[in-house]
Amino acid sequence: MFIIYNLLFPLLFLLYLPYYLIHIYRRGGLTRDYWERFGFFSLEKKALLRGLHHPIWIHAVSVGETVAAISFVKSWLQRHPDDTIVFSCGTSTGFDTAAKKMPPQVIRIYCPIDFYCAVRRALNLIRPEILLIFEVEIWPNLILQAARRGVKVALINGRMSDRSSEGYARWQWIFRPIFQGFSSICLQTEEDAGRIRRVIGNDPRIQSCGTMKFDQIPDCDSADKHQELDACFGSGKRILFTAGSTHAGEEELICDAYRQLKSEHPELKLVLVPRHQERASAVENVLRERGLSWRLLRPRPEQPPAEGPVDVLLVNTTGELMNFYAASDITYVGKSLAGQTGGHNIIEPAIFGKAILYGSHMENFRAVAEIFQKHQAALEIASDELLLPALRELIEQPEKRQELGRKARQVVDQYRGSIARTLDILDQLRNSF
Repeated sequence: MFIIYNLLFPLLFLLYLPYYLIHIYRRGGLTRDYWERFGFFSLEKKALLRGLHHPIWIHAVSVGETVAAISFVKSWLQRHPDDTIVFSCGTSTGFDTAAKKMPPQVIRIYCPIDFYCAVRRALNLIRPEILLIFEVEIWPNLILQAARRGVKVALINGRMSDRSSEGYARWQWIFRPIFQGFSSICLQTEEDAGRIRRVIGNDPRIQSCGTMKFDQIPDCDSADKHQELDACFGSGKRILFTAGSTHAGEEELICDAYRQLKSEHPELKLVLVPRHQERASAVENVLRERGLSWRLLRPRPEQPPAEGPVDVLLVNTTGELMNFYAASDITYVGKSLAGQTGGHNIIEPAIFGKAILYGSHMENFRAVAEIFQKHQAALEIASDELLLPALRELIEQPEKRQELGRKARQVVDQYRGSIARTLDILDQLRNSF
């Protein structure tokens, strides 16, 4: 099967290539480093990697996993300050986030696409002692080639949806040998552990450690946004509502609610942070259609900033969301309403003790959402039409905002510890060499 995979995967990738090129062009960030995705490293990067002595290689696919990895790497280096770490990701946004937030001694690369030769080239350069893979990255070449070289491979902060579990279990004769490449499998919840057991059976390598998202060191640069907010909205009293990680359809829903509520509460101001900054132009069309005035956080050269106070600040950069959560009174976490599914990380605003709204489609964060509901620490919006009354309630009841924020922060404090538990397991793995 490994041979068949390596014959078929390049062919399937060629069919996918036009979409892939359009996607990365729209996303931006195409620098010389991006060639590392195909196994081509610069002479400087080759020399740097060859000079390392069996480093720790940590891989996370995109921004969300990178944010969790930042806290993990900092904790690892506190425990093992002499270790060398190579961090890889698969997207330009994750790469940029790591550049801004990772400790400076961490070496960043793009993880090669799972072509046999590209992965082999990367492993020959890095020669890792351990390969740690965050969350859901099950790539046969990366895992099996590393394991066959004697590298200890561990899945950490792992999670698996019901749908993925069904697929893996149905094709377990394919996936079970891949999972055999892991020396340790550290999962977020017992439910995740059960889904993995459906694929590989009861196995001592499977352990539930909790989610590292509760241990997250705030992914912000501690920038005080009040000056930018004053320039956008004026310096008077305001209630700041930040809608973060939004997707298509959610901006329309949020702007409709905001347009109605701002006539009732002129102090209400909106910060919109689309999940993908390249969608800023599409979001501007939404604002234009609803007659809302706005300002871009990063103005375009051909489009000078609007003069005077506006209704909406549209954040068209990456790495700023946590700063605006920190400055907010009310927050909404996207990909959970307006036909969107999966959800995003509601722990991020909870770190700052903020009142949180989110939709009912939190499939990728189900366990986290259940914890917040158990402690009545956030408001889940069951359907699109309920966003408006829920937002109105929090605007008009400041004591409820404060109580929700207080409970949200208590949940974060109560459920921390996943990183320490995972590090203990990995220390045992290293001692078994």
